[in-house]
Amino acid sequence: MAHRFLLLHGTPLSPQVWDGVRAHLTGDAVAPDLTELIEPGRPGCLQTEVAAAVLAALPDDQMVVVGHSFGGQVAIEVALLAPERVARLVVVCSRHTPFPQFADGARAVRASRPVDVDAGLRRLFTPREVAAEGPAVAYVRRQLRTAPLAPWAAALDAIASYDRAFSVGRIAAPVSLFAAGLDEVSPPAVMAELAAALPHATLEVVSAWAHMSPFAGPAAFAARLNAVASDVDSYPRRRE
Repeated sequence: MAHRFLLLHGTPLSPQVWDGVRAHLTGDAVAPDLTELIEPGRPGCLQTEVAAAVLAALPDDQMVVVGHSFGGQVAIEVALLAPERVARLVVVCSRHTPFPQFADGARAVRASRPVDVDAGLRRLFTPREVAAEGPAVAYVRRQLRTAPLAPWAAALDAIASYDRAFSVGRIAAPVSLFAAGLDEVSPPAVMAELAAALPHATLEVVSAWAHMSPFAGPAAFAARLNAVASDVDSYPRRRE
C-alpha cells in the first residue's frame, strides 16, 4: 500500500525546499506552505495552530508525516492532534525541547536588522556544500534575503519556547528520527533524548550532515524516506 507523504518545511523556508526531494519519492506528496499559516501575535503554541490548519486542509487518509526543523515540531503536533492519520512520523534535524537562543534571532529579524547571509549558510550547510553552491544552497541564500519577516520571527520565537518533553511519550505511531552530526540547533544528543522519550522510535545519525544537508543531497534523502514509507505496513501497530 502506497502512503501519501506530508512534507513540512522549516523557517524561513517554503515548500520549494522539498522540490528536489519530491522528484525522487515513490509516493504522492503534499507540501503545504506553513508560512501562510503563521499568524504572528496569536496566543498559544504556534506549532499546534499550524498543525491544526494543515490537518483541516487535507483528506482524512493516513500519511507518512515528514518534518524538518520547525516543520519537525509541526509534525510532532500533527501526531499528537490526529494520531489516527499518521502511518509513520519522520522528524529530521528538529527537537522537542526549547532552544532559547532563537529568541535573540527573533528580535533581530523583527527589528529588520541586516542578515549575515554567508554566516547563516555556514551554519546550515557544510563547507563543501556552500562552496559547491548547489540548488539547495542557492535557494536558502534567496530565502535568507527575501523571506517575510513577521512569520520568520514568530517561528523563531516558537522554536525558542517549544517544549513537548512530557507529551511525546503519547505518540504511538512508529517514528523515524534523522539527526545531523554537525547540527548546532538539533544536535544528535538532543535527538537521542527525543528517541528515548518515544515508545516506538529509531534514530539515525548522519555524521557528515549539517542542518540543511539533507536537501543538498535530495536523491539520498528521498531514498531514506522511501525506505521508511515501504516499512510502514510491516510495523505491528498497537491495538487500542
